[in-house]
Amino acid sequence: MTVSFVSDAPITDAAVTLKNASGAAVCKAKSFSVDASPWRRIALIAIPSTVKAGDYALETFALRGCEAIVSTVQVRVERRAFAQESITLDSANTAIKSDLGSERLAQIEALTKILSTFDSGAPRFSGPYKAPVASKRRTSPYGERRVYRYDTGKSETGIHFGIDYGIPAGTPVFASGDGIVVMAERRISTGWTVVIEHLPGVYSLYYHLDALTSSAGESVRTGTLIGRSGATGLATGPHLHFEWRVNGEAVSPDWFIENSLF
Repeated sequence: MTVSFVSDAPITDAAVTLKNASGAAVCKAKSFSVDASPWRRIALIAIPSTVKAGDYALETFALRGCEAIVSTVQVRVERRAFAQESITLDSANTAIKSDLGSERLAQIEALTKILSTFDSGAPRFSGPYKAPVASKRRTSPYGERRVYRYDTGKSETGIHFGIDYGIPAGTPVFASGDGIVVMAERRISTGWTVVIEHLPGVYSLYYHLDALTSSAGESVRTGTLIGRSGATGLATGPHLHFEWRVNGEAVSPDWFIENSLF
């Protein structure tokens, strides 16, 4: 959800909070300036797929000079149905999924730190964003509820935070939008991985690549070749896992594709 703050005087701060019927915060979003203008700010609030259907209060706060402006509007979250899938893991993938070693935990912590970073100096690319591959074939949708069945007989539930494109290994993968590569490395769970920062708190992620053609710190444009698809990390076959995070929360990639955010 995009919330715009527009004023006839400079806005020095603004934020948004979504609250449930009990008044508890469900999610929050800071704002960022647009086109270096102090009169306009944008907040992108991500509603997790686990939020229950119902009525919520969207509270906005803005600081205009010394004046604090607060308002509340009622919004409704509609019921959403998500696919379900049971995935049987072989011994190699079972070992990856159940790995609690220091290296994997450090990798998880490093990625979490990146995705929770709200950098006011980040790029300002509003879109439109493009699909990372030419193929339309999807093998797993966003929000899918999963059961991972280990070869040990145990199982674990989880949520699929992105879209899986079922494509052959070596398929070109392109940046979905302008931004800065903030991660380009091999990880235990996600294999060769690229993460691009497009806006403050907004990141696209590309997992299980076979090869990288980009590096951390590199500026990319929409359609820049960043790698080639593969089956590295925890993967049952060649594919591209494509994911988006807004303020740390996973959101549907379809919200970005062919869309301008503001």
